Amino acid sequence: MIRAESAEEVRARPVTVRAGSPAERLQLTGREWLLTDGSGGYAMGNALGMPDRRYHGLLCVSLSPPVSRAMLLTSMAEILWLHPDTPNARSVDLTDMRFADGTLISNGRDRLVSFEIGDEALWTYDVGDGATLKRSLHLHERRSAATIRYELTGAHGWIQCRPLMPLRDHHHLNHEPDPAVRLAGTACGQSVTVERHGLFATIEARGGFNPEPHWWHGARYVTESDRGYDDTECLFCPGELHLSLDEPAQVLVRLGGHAEEADLRAWKPGDPCVRRERTEQAASVVLRSGSGDHADDRAVLALARAADQFVVRRGPTPKSIRDEHAQVSILAGYPWFSDWGRDAMISMPGLLLATGRAAEAASMLRTFAEAQQDGLIPNRFSDEGGEAEYNTVDASLWFVHAVCQLASVAHDADTRGIVFDELVPACYQVISSYLTGTRYDIKVDPADGLVSAGNEHTQLTWMDAKRDGFVFTPRHGKPVEIQALWQSALRSLAVLVASSDIRRSRDLTARADQAAESIRGQFWCERFGCAYDRLQLTSDGWRPIMELRPNQLFLVSLPHGPLGTNQERSLVKVCRERLWTPAGMRTLDTLDAKYRGRFEGPIRELDAAYHNGTVWPWLIGPMAEAWLRAFDHTPSACAEARMMVQKLVDLVTDPEAPSLGQLYEVYDGDTTPKPQAPGGCPAQAWSIAEVLRVLVMIRGCESAKA
Repeated sequence: MIRAESAEEVRARPVTVRAGSPAERLQLTGREWLLTDGSGGYAMGNALGMPDRRYHGLLCVSLSPPVSRAMLLTSMAEILWLHPDTPNARSVDLTDMRFADGTLISNGRDRLVSFEIGDEALWTYDVGDGATLKRSLHLHERRSAATIRYELTGAHGWIQCRPLMPLRDHHHLNHEPDPAVRLAGTACGQSVTVERHGLFATIEARGGFNPEPHWWHGARYVTESDRGYDDTECLFCPGELHLSLDEPAQVLVRLGGHAEEADLRAWKPGDPCVRRERTEQAASVVLRSGSGDHADDRAVLALARAADQFVVRRGPTPKSIRDEHAQVSILAGYPWFSDWGRDAMISMPGLLLATGRAAEAASMLRTFAEAQQDGLIPNRFSDEGGEAEYNTVDASLWFVHAVCQLASVAHDADTRGIVFDELVPACYQVISSYLTGTRYDIKVDPADGLVSAGNEHTQLTWMDAKRDGFVFTPRHGKPVEIQALWQSALRSLAVLVASSDIRRSRDLTARADQAAESIRGQFWCERFGCAYDRLQLTSDGWRPIMELRPNQLFLVSLPHGPLGTNQERSLVKVCRERLWTPAGMRTLDTLDAKYRGRFEGPIRELDAAYHNGTVWPWLIGPMAEAWLRAFDHTPSACAEARMMVQKLVDLVTDPEAPSLGQLYEVYDGDTTPKPQAPGGCPAQAWSIAEVLRVLVMIRGCESAKA
């Protein structure tokens, strides 16, 4: 029996981290959290509250949503004054910061009791003599604003706050003080506006503000050191806020001239939250995908919340922030990725379709379709707000796949209208351009009906690491997943338009038949019982390249696969045995000479390892789906698929996870002798999307078999 969750039942609990012993607390810098505002802005840090990345801060806003992001506020240096004007008066410093000279200020660490991350971030401190201070952080939906709230119980007192403000592009650091930074104004001693080269930030609170502009020098971010980047900066402090804590006090931080302040000042915990409502509605859809009581229900709720963080709108805020048909897009990851075409298309089924957000999926596809050029969907939108880039062979094919996926679940007239009036014609343009040839030497070979693309200087597939002109994983020619996507796109589109355009449907089917036959004839490696990774053009014609990579999984996981049952089962068994790890799929077999087992070292070492052994969690999606398809969704196949994905499901609610409530971009390929360490982006869209998508699939499979 399918259960229906009531609004009261669908409540995502925060992930709670206990501080532990004093010796254990510094390890909390390795547990990162994320809040987002729906327009590309975010807040990010670690459970301890000590900034360790250039991207750590209490408010980073998007100046051209969802890109061109600026870090306004890194941290607050806080001193709590208890029982003032009495013989028992004392101060409690809660500041946590590292400095380049080796100084470590960790006063807050010694007082921290717990940290929670959910719709808000919450730190709880034991400030002595039975008194407790709670500091919470809330980002306002699409308002480029944050509220920091302080609540003192068990004592009376006030708090002194020094805002530490970099006022910079979030990718760059301030290596020295900028004399252009100035106080642009104060109001009634309760607010201050700081300006730097036309960027305004306002901080206001019901309390006193004492202007005392100065710079903090040498703040050091150790994660940047580990990544091989510059790690030290100067932070501007405009002065001090003095807030009475006889009742809860709030500090509003906002992009100057951007927000309407009145309702933001009046905000308080418990007020209606669009983000929370959206997450709970999405979670209820996912929970209805299975029956009975599931141990992973809490993970479903956490995954729904995590999924929502990547869904953003392009352009200015509409009159209603609930407008589902604004220009929806999907950010590839926080904190440094913009919206990428490939990532958005792969992520859409998990982030939006599995959560019942079909109208937003249609809007997202329309966003990318409107930017189509020469049949190509953008590889990515510039993070600086400039022109889109188009160097990709697979994003356009993933677009066709996503449109067909949307069409299969879209039942309302408006969404179906977008699909058939706007998106299907864009799909036709993709097919036509690939047949006739387009940029980057992308063209269907008429001899075999397969797609060839690129040259030794290009990186057009998802394995796209390139630096200083060097391509680390050359895959020009005819990559296996491109052929899987091409054949599946042709057949899926043929099915979609069969009732409206039978001639086109037949032509698409004929081309799919040719591609499928060529795949079976040219890509299957009988010796190893799996598929070649690509065909490479030589003087003697197309030569197969035998590298055991997960790209071949798409021959089985995508609809209308070209292989026979025995081939499918052999392929997934080989990938399961050689490439699967609990954190995802290795990008190269451990026996290959090019294999790199650890994602660590200088930036070129990271690039070399990126797709040569490093594990990617998102690939658990095609692995689990391919297994289910190959073994007919039997109970044993469902059990195996669940086992494959279980660690990633558990991680989103694990208080000891490196990314609280989120999933990393990559992990080490080696699982021994030391555990797999995470790497890359701390919050990656397709990691969450594919885990959520296959979890829904597995729950449905389990329910059907039950």
